[in-house]
Amino acid sequence: MFRVNNTTYSKNFLFQPTKNKLRIAIISAMPEELKFFYDKFSELKATNIKLGQFDSAVYEYKEADILITHVGLGTTFTAAVLTLIHAHFKPEYVLLSGTAGGINAKLNLRDVVIAENAFEAEIQDIFTELKGTPFESCLKHPLKNENFPHVYSANEELLEMINSLQIEGITIHKGTVVSSNTFPAPKELFEKIKSKNPYSIDMETSALYQTAWLLDAKVLAVRGISNVLKSDGTDDQLHLSDVTGSAHAAAKVLFVILDNILQMKHTLKKSQAALTHEATKLIKKYNLQQHPEGGYFSATYKSTDEITSTDPNRYNNEKRSAGTSIYYLLDKSDYSAWHSLKSDETWHFYYGSPIYVYIIDKSGELKTHLLGNSFMTEGASFQVHIQAGDWFAAENVDKATCSFVGCTVSPGFEYHDFILANRSDLTEKFPQHREIIEKLTRDFDLSNRNLQVVRC
Repeated sequence: MFRVNNTTYSKNFLFQPTKNKLRIAIISAMPEELKFFYDKFSELKATNIKLGQFDSAVYEYKEADILITHVGLGTTFTAAVLTLIHAHFKPEYVLLSGTAGGINAKLNLRDVVIAENAFEAEIQDIFTELKGTPFESCLKHPLKNENFPHVYSANEELLEMINSLQIEGITIHKGTVVSSNTFPAPKELFEKIKSKNPYSIDMETSALYQTAWLLDAKVLAVRGISNVLKSDGTDDQLHLSDVTGSAHAAAKVLFVILDNILQMKHTLKKSQAALTHEATKLIKKYNLQQHPEGGYFSATYKSTDEITSTDPNRYNNEKRSAGTSIYYLLDKSDYSAWHSLKSDETWHFYYGSPIYVYIIDKSGELKTHLLGNSFMTEGASFQVHIQAGDWFAAENVDKATCSFVGCTVSPGFEYHDFILANRSDLTEKFPQHREIIEKLTRDFDLSNRNLQVVRC
């Protein structure tokens, strides 16, 4: 027998993974951080899974298998348990819930930070100190044959899904999290840590992201702020830390993310059943994922060069990659809904139906461009350029087939530079273009935003 949240389960009822059934793991360091989920799933069927020699519980929720387990405090336990989960449960996504100490001055207790990136405090200097020494080869991982990143990122698919998530009563931030096995923070490194502008500090996120990088796992960490550190990295009020309230806030946000994942997968399954044969082959060959604006995409390139805009307000004083590119597919009557970027974008035609690309520029003028093979389609161009800040949308000319294109963004794409238009706001702003705006915007439930929908 084993026990979870004072409920006993039988070892005779072992978990047997079902082929093609979605599997998601929810993990945390402390029991308090998972109480929300145990309470939510208390009436659901739970079965046993062995992670190596350890027992854990899997729940059937909305046609998915949800594993809930603790990892224990610190980077080592987090990396070890994620490796066990990856080997024995094989989840498509791993979600980390729990608490963290606040560093950013904007944070308050019970605020929630979604970790876009993470780094480990104690090893940041090695990227410069080992260069030019006999140990420089250590900066490349021997199994992946890739240089270790300075920071590790959450899964792009998950970040895009929750880019503008809003939950009543909870302030949500997105940014970098630093991890350290020194609690609450390593004082001697704290000035260097602050120079990298992290929002919060914990003991698990960087290990989760580093291990995910090695295993090609899809992960996302959500941290509730339980205490706020002083400017020197200390906290003389640790005994007053709001572990229960901050853990509940993080879990509430993560639960919405979980439901959004399940909704997105359900929608994707339905839409894939109606895909053309060509689209199905392209999606499989290039590992395309569903895009919030419509269609399917996969990232193909991100420049390692970083640039700073001449306008410091353009990217909120943040650097951007020099450029990024993706594959993008539209099938039949699917469309790229009206959206805008803070960077310039170029679409390149590869295959299939020509595409109408509609652009509303800053003066409010609507222009229609035909993207396609200029040797086969009169008036078509192989490229269409969209300037930063313009609104644009796209649809196939031939609704019986698919189109396959490339999109290059410069300076490089970041999720918080992407704005998906709200129909009523965009028509109010450009009433003269109401017909095409209404045709190419989507009806989303703004009270539970699983896709980014931002007021214009």
